[in-house]
Amino acid sequence: MTISVLKGKNFSLRNGILLALTATSDFSSMAYADVAPPPGYQLEKVVILSRHGVRSPTKMTQTMRDVTPEVWPEWPVKLGYLTPRGEHLISLMGGFYRLKYQQRSILSKEGCPAQGSVYVWADVDQRTRKTGEAFLAGIAPECGVVIHHQQNLKQVDPLFHPVKAGVCSMDKGQVQQAVEKQVGVPVDTLNQQFLPSLALMNTVLDFPKSAYCQQHHTDKSCDLAQAMPTRLSITDNGNKVALEGAVGLSSTLAEIFLLEQSQGMPQPAWGNIHSEQEWTSLLKLHNAQFNLMSRTPYIAKHNGTPLLQTIANALDPNAAASKMPEISPDNKILFIAGHDTNIANISGMLDMSWTLPGQPDNTPPGGALVFERWSDKAGKQFVSVNMMYQTLAQLREQTPLTLKEPAGRVQLKIPGCNDQTAEGYCPLQTFTHLVSQRTEQACQLR
Repeated sequence: MTISVLKGKNFSLRNGILLALTATSDFSSMAYADVAPPPGYQLEKVVILSRHGVRSPTKMTQTMRDVTPEVWPEWPVKLGYLTPRGEHLISLMGGFYRLKYQQRSILSKEGCPAQGSVYVWADVDQRTRKTGEAFLAGIAPECGVVIHHQQNLKQVDPLFHPVKAGVCSMDKGQVQQAVEKQVGVPVDTLNQQFLPSLALMNTVLDFPKSAYCQQHHTDKSCDLAQAMPTRLSITDNGNKVALEGAVGLSSTLAEIFLLEQSQGMPQPAWGNIHSEQEWTSLLKLHNAQFNLMSRTPYIAKHNGTPLLQTIANALDPNAAASKMPEISPDNKILFIAGHDTNIANISGMLDMSWTLPGQPDNTPPGGALVFERWSDKAGKQFVSVNMMYQTLAQLREQTPLTLKEPAGRVQLKIPGCNDQTAEGYCPLQTFTHLVSQRTEQACQLR
């Protein structure tokens, strides 16, 4: 597994889970430089696989209410909906992409983009459709460009969720083996692996005073890690897999706290998170859960094959026509509005891992895997991959993004691309071959 080396960070790969050993990045004062491409390369095409923007929690279960004596804050929108602030933050990212790609000469510096040059496909959820619209408001303001999505909003879009849509199925036994291999230790020992993070979550929730402890434990030492053993749940003949217990629950709660912070709420997590180190510790639980449930290769390729194929086809000028209407070589920028699980699936298929300076969530709201196709002076084509994102401070402060004050960026190298350049550019032919090796034939859209 190849891990990008980031200045000021130390990393350990323990049991298949990437852990930040030090939190030296200051979430309030990160600065970045948008690195210029090597001389002699011309940008030709961009594919952006983006997570939707800041949303309300997708669920609020009785257990989530019972594990804390605190009252969860009210959100201005329905469960799982993109907030108005989330729309604004995505439009800031869209505006940054406009500046970035005007500088790279893939967008004109005057007026609106040429017709068909910017194309957006979104999943059917409100949060993804609104994310696509907000992106267009930033990259092509008042230009009349519209988003595209599956016509029936009540059906699952198989591009984003092929297993859920019934395109293909997973095997329960193989899921079990794959997750156990990914974690490297018995799943029921995960609570011990993450005791410091779970102890912090215990404190943030004030778990000993919760209704859950009153109902299940009479002593005052009620502890989250002891009260909720972690186990792997595989149902629907292997097609639904989840972590139940302290790690799985804490993953969800840590993400909600980060969304509260990004939403600009006065006291995220009831004011109980006090430093970037504590944010990093809590989000370790979320990143670990995604590593197991979305990045495990067997799970990733079953859920990510249609998207990775779409990305590869969009980058390859000689590929067969896409299943999406109107996607053509004329599209200079393809923006796909999806979910954090989609990004995690693709990273698992390509064996890419990262940690983001200034951002404790590896797949934050509005974060995106950005694939770019380049050509050199001889006409040979290459693919580069970057993770683009807003830092936690940029989300909190709604920071305007410019080329001098840019979004966060981590350049990724693709494991298995043995003939990539010193700059990390993978020959398009090699990239296409790797994609063909790492997809699941049964999950391809036909």
